[in-house]
Amino acid sequence: MNNRGQLGMGLMMGMIVALFVFMMMSAFLPAMVEMLGISKGSNAANCVDYVDPSGTYSYNESLDTDTITCSILNFTIGMYVLSIVFAVISGILTGKIYMSMGQEQQPSYGYQQQY
Repeated sequence: MNNRGQLGMGLMMGMIVALFVFMMMSAFLPAMVEMLGISKGSNAANCVDYVDPSGTYSYNESLDTDTITCSILNFTIGMYVLSIVFAVISGILTGKIYMSMGQEQQPSYGYQQQY
């Protein structure tokens, strides 16, 4: 059976999904950055040296600072981006490997061959 035409389809579908994921990530990233900025502000974690562009949630010296939360919030966007990149790459590779292995043949139980 000739499967050469199907081998590139897994890679092609992986690339289409990758393009869609990166478009969605670029659309949602500004909203996520804004929400994390609100969490870093004086009403929540009160991260040192954080300055809100609007000035509403900036660092307040009179309040306590939650340094562990600030560290996690600083690391969050990078982890989102890395996890999406790794997921897309693994999806592309998995689709390519799956298409190159071929389809499994399932046994048919209702038919018996007579000799």
